[in-house]
Amino acid sequence: MSNVFSIGWRIPCPGLRASSASLLSAPVTFRSAVSPSYFRELPTRRLYSTPRKLISPLGLGNLTFPRPSPNSIRPPPSFLTRSVKKKSAPPPKPNEPVEHGVPISSKPLSAAEINRIFGPNRVSPALGNRILSVLQGRRLNGTLDLDLPSDITRSARPFVIDAGLQWLRKNRPMDEDAAILARIEREEQEEEEKLKGLYKPQSGHYDAELGKANDPWGKSVLQEYREQNEARLLAEQEQKRKEWLEGEAKDYENITKALKRNTELQKFEESAVIEARPRADPSERPLLAWIQKHHLRATNNDIDTSNLTTARRILPALGVTLFALGLCYVLAETYDPPSHKDRMWRDIPPAAATVLAIIGLNLSVFTLWKFWPPAWRMLNKYFISVPIYPHALSVVGSVFSHQQVKHLATNMVILWFIGTRLHDEIGRGNFVALFMASGVIGSFTSLSAHVLTKQLTVTSLGASGAIAGLVAAWCMLHSNDKLTLWFLPREWQDTISARGSVFLTGIVLFEAISLFTPFRVAALDHWAHLGGYLTGAAWASYWKTKRDRERKKRREELGVLGRLFSD
Repeated sequence: MSNVFSIGWRIPCPGLRASSASLLSAPVTFRSAVSPSYFRELPTRRLYSTPRKLISPLGLGNLTFPRPSPNSIRPPPSFLTRSVKKKSAPPPKPNEPVEHGVPISSKPLSAAEINRIFGPNRVSPALGNRILSVLQGRRLNGTLDLDLPSDITRSARPFVIDAGLQWLRKNRPMDEDAAILARIEREEQEEEEKLKGLYKPQSGHYDAELGKANDPWGKSVLQEYREQNEARLLAEQEQKRKEWLEGEAKDYENITKALKRNTELQKFEESAVIEARPRADPSERPLLAWIQKHHLRATNNDIDTSNLTTARRILPALGVTLFALGLCYVLAETYDPPSHKDRMWRDIPPAAATVLAIIGLNLSVFTLWKFWPPAWRMLNKYFISVPIYPHALSVVGSVFSHQQVKHLATNMVILWFIGTRLHDEIGRGNFVALFMASGVIGSFTSLSAHVLTKQLTVTSLGASGAIAGLVAAWCMLHSNDKLTLWFLPREWQDTISARGSVFLTGIVLFEAISLFTPFRVAALDHWAHLGGYLTGAAWASYWKTKRDRERKKRREELGVLGRLFSD
């Protein structure tokens, strides 16, 4: 505070710069000469206002300082002043902190505005805006007595800086005396804290309310809203947890009512329909509780199936089956295999690519069954055949659905060894059409048989019907060839072999015996297998007839061409 006396006396200094060897620059500290209470009793005034009388604290009498006019402080024109070009602010010293001040507007003033404030071509626009920003910051902080940054004092003359200060006081009025008094109080407080060896942070202003844990930023409204929202979410979560734990008895009651309402379910023991399992606490076993919630969500206990007739269970599925067969026929007749350069997997044989795509679909659905409970509701509707309340599209979705690793592995192995050979023989279009047609007809046969025999709680899924169609077609196409099992040793394959027609007859007899005798394998859907065998055998017979007709027609054409050339 080298120039605090000039602020206290209200002396209009000709520009803010370092003090010279005058009385005002004497090495006397502010507090040693004037009591701070003196400035609190001063009436608020403005620097460089109208001529005034001030009382010197040193007993120098009344001092009158007229307001300097712009013409009185402007130097006389000469060849030196006319030849001086406007200066730009040089870079600050290496160790000097950069003072940015307070901008007076959101956008910097233009060159024309700077010239109107400081005079034409006295400072550059960048330097003029910097001078105004620094002066405005000094006014707000009550530090006009301090030395200005060195880049300003070296680049601008005192009367230029004074012109900027006069313009600010005219166009940006403020109580500079109050800012000075606030600065004095602030410095006194800092001195007291330093003497005590303490630092007490404040929020906003002195004695302001501190925030949580004496946070100097004060109370945070956003933090309060956040705590309220967190408390509300925790309360809602706790309410849902209680409802989840208390809802077990309600669900048991709903299932009991469904048993009484549906006469088909009354024929079975209650333990076979209701899975008694206590609900897990989400706070203790969140994963198990999450799985149980999706299990209950996928189980529909509010459906009344007592009014469903046999026709309403079978006819929608029959419509989907006929539509799927029509699409398979169109695919088989119109499919044109792409050229080698247009194939997606060029390095893989077409048969392997087709079979791997089908295996990939089955693996995807199996993954959803095993590892993604949110998909169970969708899978229960469209990927499993349920006779008590069937969905028509399930006759298609169940072809690609498996719930057990053993079931999936068995079907996919047979599909690979039989499907790749059959694919090479009949082509991709016929192969895909035969696979889908056999699977859909097998699913529809299983659904119809279980509905007609009142076995409404028996569910069915899997690609067994489609694969049965492929096996039947392969056996019919090679009805006169000897077939054997590929996994047998080479020396056994000649002994354990049979014609294709004999092999197919044996498989069908096994399915029929298992279906109508007490030795039935409960885990196998024999109706779906029989539907697939029937579809594959019928398609192979049609395809062989068509192939023989085309061969005969081709031989006749070749014979006609031969006779023409011989003549």
